Amino acid sequence: MVLYYPDDGALTRLKETRPAHPLVKCRGFIFDVDGVLCRGEDPIPRAAEAIERLRRGGKKVVFLSNNSTKSREDYLAKFARLGIPVTEDDLVLATYATARYVAEEKPGARVYMVGAPGLRRELELAGLELVEDPFSAEYVVVGSAFDGTGRIREDNAHRITGALRALYHAGAKFLATNPDRIFPAKDGVIPGTGAIIGALSYMLDREPDAIIGKPSTHIVKIALARLGLPPGECAFVGDMDTDMLAGRKMGMTTVFVRSGAMTEEKLRSLGIEPDFVFDSVIEMLAVED
Repeated sequence: MVLYYPDDGALTRLKETRPAHPLVKCRGFIFDVDGVLCRGEDPIPRAAEAIERLRRGGKKVVFLSNNSTKSREDYLAKFARLGIPVTEDDLVLATYATARYVAEEKPGARVYMVGAPGLRRELELAGLELVEDPFSAEYVVVGSAFDGTGRIREDNAHRITGALRALYHAGAKFLATNPDRIFPAKDGVIPGTGAIIGALSYMLDREPDAIIGKPSTHIVKIALARLGLPPGECAFVGDMDTDMLAGRKMGMTTVFVRSGAMTEEKLRSLGIEPDFVFDSVIEMLAVED
């Protein structure tokens, strides 16, 4: 018989048999989204139930995504479709965190961006000036230039050249939303923001001045502040190497789920050993009676 936290004494059973289990030792959970709760717009089976059970059991939950194409407004709608109730404060997105980083460093800065409307929206909400003339840019902010099928978006057709000019001629600061090389889409992986970073870095022989998304601690610190808990009392649940590295850097319990883009074998070949591995988020809550 399988018990599911917090029903039927599942936590009591875990305390007796697996006292190091994240459900026993952790009060807060940071969840990646794509590949963990959904694949594209398709929900991972029973993911919404898992979140509801964690909350019912008194656990604090926030959601952290390296997705550089969506704003918080977009994700509120996405989570409604997934059947997971959230508020804006529950969402820590690379787009928001990057915009916040620039605005705190230089309020009202002139920004030339490569990326999707969701990134543009967060930069605007942060009070930054979006410029079309690369020679006037103080910052270049790079997100994914690809649509959900992996094609370069039409509105980004000339923006890699613009970013190159802003960095080469204007001496703009180089920021990226995340380093993800690939992104899990419905029909398979597609290129991620890392493809744009790689192209610009190769042309300029220059790495970004800062990368805000996972595995950087910039974005994880925001999520931990939302939980209001020390890292040692929290778990990071994800499907990629960046998730595990982000959690480890902060001293969190790391939980890898096999439902996303990266295989467990690939993860271990990179020398990354998560604390726990489960098939999916609902399996994290399952206890054999």
